[in-house]
Amino acid sequence: MSPFLWVAILGTVFGLAFLGNGLRLAYGPEGHAANAGRLHVAMAGIFVPVLWVIVLFSFL
Repeated sequence: MSPFLWVAILGTVFGLAFLGNGLRLAYGPEGHAANAGRLHVAMAGIFVPVLWVIVLFSFL
């Protein structure tokens, strides 16, 4: 497997962990942690698809 694919797999695992942590914080008590959790969800929601687009275009 190419290094690009390994980076994509590890990046996806990292992004999904980031997303899970964000969801945990977002549905907790209101305050700073909930706002940070919502930002985590937004960041991971953008990061994972863009990561795969970059990897797919690297093979073309």
